[in-house]
Amino acid sequence: MSNSEISDGKIHILYLVKHAPGVSYQMLMDKCLESLYLDFFTFNKCYTELIAGNLLNKEVGDTGTGEVVGTNETIRITRGGEAILEDIESTLNLQTLGYLKKAASELTLQVRRMNSVKAFSAPSEDNDGMCKVTLSSTENSLDFNCTFKTTSENAEKILTAWRNNSAAYADAFLANLLNSDGE
Repeated sequence: MSNSEISDGKIHILYLVKHAPGVSYQMLMDKCLESLYLDFFTFNKCYTELIAGNLLNKEVGDTGTGEVVGTNETIRITRGGEAILEDIESTLNLQTLGYLKKAASELTLQVRRMNSVKAFSAPSEDNDGMCKVTLSSTENSLDFNCTFKTTSENAEKILTAWRNNSAAYADAFLANLLNSDGE
């Protein structure tokens, strides 16, 4: 890893995070590795140094998207990161800038899609061994939310199914309600 690779990698990461608000660590890493500008070790070094230098902030928590097992990191650029990027952005060559704009646009769509579908589960407050499942979707101009209790075995299956196909399930649920005779 040369210093220029590290510098370029940091600029790419800062640009993508600034222009794709709410991007997760996983999405950012995937996009950077896909570009072939960065390998995993260079990406990891750049990312770690940007966090340590207070140029990026990360929020850790369950986003309800199922993007990764366990918690997920959502990344935001800091004012210091924006200032540095503002100074450097005009020096980027047109090919690199074109790629970064396209990648940021793709990431923005991915973030929007990811945030439109949520699925959470938590132990029931009743201490009855059940899980409280909350599902939501804003896909297809439909604002759908529901919460119910089920077993923990069923909860994981439901979360995965909802994340994979929420629009169809929400549409089917509403269609069944509208087509029922009240019986």
